[in-house]
Amino acid sequence: MDATRQKKSRRDLIMIIVVMILFVLLFFAYRVFAYGDEAARAFIYYGNTPEPIVTIDFNRGKVTVHRTQDTTGEIVYPYVDEEDQTITLLGDYEISGIRQIVIIAYDYVDRSVEVIRESSPNNICSREGVSTGKPLICLPNKIRVEFDTSDADFIV
Repeated sequence: MDATRQKKSRRDLIMIIVVMILFVLLFFAYRVFAYGDEAARAFIYYGNTPEPIVTIDFNRGKVTVHRTQDTTGEIVYPYVDEEDQTITLLGDYEISGIRQIVIIAYDYVDRSVEVIRESSPNNICSREGVSTGKPLICLPNKIRVEFDTSDADFIV
């Protein structure tokens, strides 16, 4: 009886190890291949709206602002700085009753986007780094960046 029990436990252990190895391999394969296509466009969303507030077209080297945010100051957000290749938006996170800005840098050559400045607890958004296909999500500021890798023509 004792030998049978040892065989079963050894077989169970081998099965667990095999399943864990398969899981790790699948995880890394997903990370490598899921966002492997070259981005054609990046869409920046604000709030819960299904339409983007800004589109970055990497193929044409063009940034399009689809709508502005509610602002009462002198600067109209989103503010696009073509020279520095940055987009400044107002986030929802407030400090002392003042909505904080979120600055997103983009690069036409690398087809990448990065949140370079924002204020939120733990600054998670700006620590995500450069993305060339992986969505960037900034929950405290209600801003997200998604990529499109299709080659279909895009009409603005």
